[in-house]
Amino acid sequence: MKSSSIDAPILDPRPRRPAALRVTDVTAGHGDHGGCRDITFEVSDGERFVIVGPSGAGKTTLLRAIAGLIPTVGGTVEIAGHDRTNLAPERRDAVYLHQTPLLFPHLNVFDNVAFPLRVRGVAADEIRARVSAVLDSVQLDGFMTRRPHTLSGGQRHRAALARAIVAHPGVLLLDEPLSSLDPALRADIRQTILGVAREYQLALVIVTHDLDDAALMADRIGVLLDGRMAQIAPPAELFAHPESLAIARLLAIPNEVAGHVDDGCMLTSPMGKVPLKAKTACGDAIMAFRPDAIQLLAATAPAAQCTGVVVELRYRPQQTTVLIRIESQAAPITIEAAIVTMPSLTVGMVVGLRLDMDRVSVFPVLQPDSSEALRSIASQTSALSPAGPS
Repeated sequence: MKSSSIDAPILDPRPRRPAALRVTDVTAGHGDHGGCRDITFEVSDGERFVIVGPSGAGKTTLLRAIAGLIPTVGGTVEIAGHDRTNLAPERRDAVYLHQTPLLFPHLNVFDNVAFPLRVRGVAADEIRARVSAVLDSVQLDGFMTRRPHTLSGGQRHRAALARAIVAHPGVLLLDEPLSSLDPALRADIRQTILGVAREYQLALVIVTHDLDDAALMADRIGVLLDGRMAQIAPPAELFAHPESLAIARLLAIPNEVAGHVDDGCMLTSPMGKVPLKAKTACGDAIMAFRPDAIQLLAATAPAAQCTGVVVELRYRPQQTTVLIRIESQAAPITIEAAIVTMPSLTVGMVVGLRLDMDRVSVFPVLQPDSSEALRSIASQTSALSPAGPS
């Protein structure tokens, strides 16, 4: 697996639709915490681009810089093909939606949603048609005359979303849109966002700390580490092939096994000797992999690469996993495996294990220019939701 420094530029060679949003070398904020540096990415019409990262990585700073709510120190922000870098927020054709729905308490739902159109001088007949259509899209067509204090939490979120999209902005910027919601309401609002994004072909940029939300909502995910964009990829590619150990840790990939690479193609570790899928620099290395990369077998199975002892079963709503201790000459290691092929496991049972190397990332222990950043990032990742997609 190819590794890269978090300071390397992010290039995406795949053909793309015309950009609704183009961010080029944007630097915003100041100091060592909360700022972002040299950020470059594009978002097409109808695309959902999700930004994840630990607290203090610069996610909200970046979103507010795109919206024009804070100044950029360098770089450009283009929306719909026009440079909006130095324009006021109201002239950017971008709407920033805070995680807490902010509605005018003295206006009913209809007038709250109509407000952006009235400010723009849109005719009354068109206002009524557009407000009615967008309220229907967010399942609030029967709530036009209600005041915000009479709405449920989910209804207030939908009303705020309707107001954000009624003027058909070029880009919709959502800052932690689901963070304050309980699980049931979270799923409801998530589906509402996805539904209106498809219907109106919105270019969405979403900031979240929750990996499940990111995986479920994104066409592509951008990983922001230490103020820089470390990797951009579709969810499946990102979770399967993080480009650095720092990214793997941020994505809550639980298993890290130290080993040694010989001849660039064979890795020896407490889990045995395994062939690598791609040539890797010789020397000490770390394998990182998710629980579903391990196949559980009978201890005597010929295909088993090593054996271990079950020490704990972990029951979760989406997936049950097992902790397995593997003895080694240096010190025992513990790994987490998904229970798929051997459901009848008990603590103390000896099992065989086999790694699917297509799902394993291998990183040299020392990556150029990244050791200091790795230490800094590792200390921050506890702030990110530990529940990745399964």
